[in-house]
Amino acid sequence: MAKFNAAKITSKMSKLAGNRYFVAIRDGMAVIIPVAIVGSFFTIISQFPIDSWKKFITPYLPALQVPVTFSIGMMALYSCYAMAAALAEHYQLDRNSSATVATMAFFILAVSPGTLTAKAAKLSGMLAGTVLPSTNFGAQGLFTAMLVSMISVEIIRWFKEKNLVIKMPDGVPPAVSNSFVSLVPASVIIILAWVIKEVLHFDLNAGLLALLSPLSNFGKDNFISSVIPPFFNSLFWLFGIHGAITSTPIYPYWYKNLDANMAAIAHGVGAANAPRFMTEQFFQWFVYIGGSGTILGLCILLAFMSKSSFGKTLGKAVIIPSIFNINEPIIFGLPIVLNPYFAIPFVVTPMVTGALTYFAMALQLVSRTIALVPWTLPGPIGAYMATGFDWRAAVLSIINVIISVVIYYPFFKVWDKKQLEKEAKDSASKSTNTEASKGNNVEAINLTDNDLSVEPTSLKTTISTKIIALFDTLSKFKRLAKENV
Repeated sequence: MAKFNAAKITSKMSKLAGNRYFVAIRDGMAVIIPVAIVGSFFTIISQFPIDSWKKFITPYLPALQVPVTFSIGMMALYSCYAMAAALAEHYQLDRNSSATVATMAFFILAVSPGTLTAKAAKLSGMLAGTVLPSTNFGAQGLFTAMLVSMISVEIIRWFKEKNLVIKMPDGVPPAVSNSFVSLVPASVIIILAWVIKEVLHFDLNAGLLALLSPLSNFGKDNFISSVIPPFFNSLFWLFGIHGAITSTPIYPYWYKNLDANMAAIAHGVGAANAPRFMTEQFFQWFVYIGGSGTILGLCILLAFMSKSSFGKTLGKAVIIPSIFNINEPIIFGLPIVLNPYFAIPFVVTPMVTGALTYFAMALQLVSRTIALVPWTLPGPIGAYMATGFDWRAAVLSIINVIISVVIYYPFFKVWDKKQLEKEAKDSASKSTNTEASKGNNVEAINLTDNDLSVEPTSLKTTISTKIIALFDTLSKFKRLAKENV
């Protein structure tokens, strides 16, 4: 059997995680978090668990849906611009012009304009004219946004490297100059997108969804979706690679499910009866409590049950960040990375909590997630809010933390015992070294045939060194004085 080479695997995973396209997609997707969270608050408002409030807010549900539509419902559009800008920055291209061109290409490829007749406009209360169906502006169009943004920037880069661009004379404002640099590649990108959509009649968005349909299994409300993503997330973290990279291809499906729940809420459906439960918030509040690996359980053990000095000190340092779902201190401080003591519970724990949460939501014992809430909230609070203020969700989150403590406990005890032994050994070693050091500073007694003499060897050496250093310093001062410095 070939020897396991952790360094080689880590190197390969690092290259994958550091891939410019993955990084650009990750950074671009992060841009939508603020608008998505703010938009989600309007959904949360409609779910306050007070009957009088629900009765009062019902007539305003359509108005409350507007910010949701322009946040979650437009995520592909925002992401396309942000992902293209991130990749352009990597290549040191102009962010704005590159992202704008990519967004236009996305519009051409993902959206089919329609016409609203006067009669239809009158019935709908809208103005007659051209309309843009918004279906692909949301999670449905995320794959197209990813592909178009990457290819568009690559085309711009190629043209610039080959010097096939229009250069303006010196003195022209940078914004104008950058726009003209992008003019030729922009023409190629836009014409290419038009040919694909209108000449070849190829629906890129539908094609990508069909091609990547196997990934949709991890976005469905099934058992495998609750355990496989956490498995790979933890596996990557064990090699020091941010586990979020494994979720990037699944995000479009998770956000699509959340979008469906928000739409249901806008039509008066309660969180308990929301149609989907396999969302990103499912993992955030019930699986990755304290961070990947449901790591809060281990942090609690370190802070309150560790007997080793290192464990106690580390536990106090990591418990607060972990409560707010910041896991890097424990991941790299313990570390979890390539740690044989905690590899098993780090992988198994989130799979167990994911499975338990799956059954709880499948049996409708807990409401489904209907909104994005800030990921830095403590687990039970985040779960309570994300499910439309379902107290059972907070209880489930606490139960999952307790489960994580139980699973980590035996592995923690073995690690803590070994750490205690190591500290005791180090302490004994230090004590021995100290005694030896004291012995070296004792006066050496030399016995000869004629006399008994005492020679302070260590002390003499120290004094000699100090005197030589003093003379060196005085010499430097004399030299500086002569040079009038």
